[in-house]
Amino acid sequence: MRSRSWSTRSGSLLVLGVAAAVVAFTGSAGSAGGRAAETLPPKVKTSTAKSSGVHVPTRGASARAGATNLGFCGGDDWEPEISATPDGFVYVVWAHFPGDPTCDPNSGNPNRIYIRVSSDGGTTFGASHVVADLVGGVNYPRQVDCVVTVDPVTGAVYVSFLAYGSGPRADVAVAKSTDHGTTFTAVKVNGPECTNCDHPWTIAHVNDVYTAYAHGKNHYLSHSSDGGLTWTETNVLQADTVAFPEGAVLDSASNAWFAWGDCKTSSCNGNTAGDYRVSRTLAGTSTTAFALVATAPAGPKCPYEPNCGFAFFGIQDDIAIDAAGNLYLIWQDGQDHSKAGSPPIAQLSRCLAGSACTISANWSYVGRADDKNASGCAASSCYSLFPRVEGGSANQIGVMWMDDRNGSPLDHKNGWNVWYRTSTTGGTTWTGPSTRVSQYDPSRPESQPNGFKFPYGDYEGIDLRTAGPKTSAVMIWGEGTNYTGGIANPGHVIYRTLAT
Repeated sequence: MRSRSWSTRSGSLLVLGVAAAVVAFTGSAGSAGGRAAETLPPKVKTSTAKSSGVHVPTRGASARAGATNLGFCGGDDWEPEISATPDGFVYVVWAHFPGDPTCDPNSGNPNRIYIRVSSDGGTTFGASHVVADLVGGVNYPRQVDCVVTVDPVTGAVYVSFLAYGSGPRADVAVAKSTDHGTTFTAVKVNGPECTNCDHPWTIAHVNDVYTAYAHGKNHYLSHSSDGGLTWTETNVLQADTVAFPEGAVLDSASNAWFAWGDCKTSSCNGNTAGDYRVSRTLAGTSTTAFALVATAPAGPKCPYEPNCGFAFFGIQDDIAIDAAGNLYLIWQDGQDHSKAGSPPIAQLSRCLAGSACTISANWSYVGRADDKNASGCAASSCYSLFPRVEGGSANQIGVMWMDDRNGSPLDHKNGWNVWYRTSTTGGTTWTGPSTRVSQYDPSRPESQPNGFKFPYGDYEGIDLRTAGPKTSAVMIWGEGTNYTGGIANPGHVIYRTLAT
């Protein structure tokens, strides 16, 4: 799913209302920016994967009424993502690393992107399997940063991910399935300019497939007009120092919108560390325009530094659209918007339907989305991280995030939980306090009565499903013991369906 940070503060305006912030590019630009950004590794964990020795799981599983581990019993499962369709299919993907094979030899499988599929709205799931062992005939021993999306017209399933480890480059792969995720064919979509890419995000409509990714200050878009067979890469913006696409939606005209969380320096540190942007790519083209929506200070340091990934508690956002066409951006801030390292919270901005949402001034600050200090969280010093937002009917949104309000002690190494909150007024009011979604599971060592020990990756996912008059949220996230994980401390990916 996804990492960034932000907050409330009295008497100051959070939204940048400057129309001049809009930038549009339709062709290729020059090389990536500063040397420090050029040498940054992908923001991923390392892998000890081998290219063979995969055990094939043979059984599916029921998703019990509550939080369910959808990965391997022995882990090591990381950074999941989710997509649901109106006809009852739910697709979950994650990056698996070699875990503890004691309970199941499949847990020791090497690093690959895995998928599980439900055809009954998330009640039961089929067995997990690898999305694509090869990408265009090439074996990449490391696969991470996965995203799943479903074409709303054709039902084709696309899984994009970062593929690397076969040389000095990190490529972007997109795998396509036309049989509800049973089989996939994967191709490389980046190049010739981007050869060390990061953090891909994909969305599709009929034959048009759009994948955003980045390298340094370069914001890339690769577009396919033939259902993912061939791709054209365009450098759509050069800005700041380290860019990250964080989410994507389609509007009623089939334009593709992406959320970007960009670091202004190579370290992503400082009191004005990040820029939050929204881009629109016109349907069937690579023509892309950007609006700068908000800024934020650097997030706090990860307690497992220097082992944590780049800006792990730093700049992160997500985008949603409701049935009326209103766009939403959820983004992390610091409680003190002017101070690096301030405890993070989740903020919400909105651009109303009918507005030109590539103009910054048309985005307005709505308010705070999380309620981490509703209980516990002494002096509001707990952290609210990794927010996601999803749109439903007109003015309906659901948001999820992780916070450690239940930490005891509040050292950011325990007491983490996933929380969910809904609004039917576009975020101006909330239907009530947040619901704790994650649950204690004594079979997993990272799970404790007050929450899990540490967020396992900065991706989590949410989708809203409507069946008759009822709406439910399907959610997926990662729980771990620490950032590093591995066979000794494997993490797990947890799924839950929650009525809203």
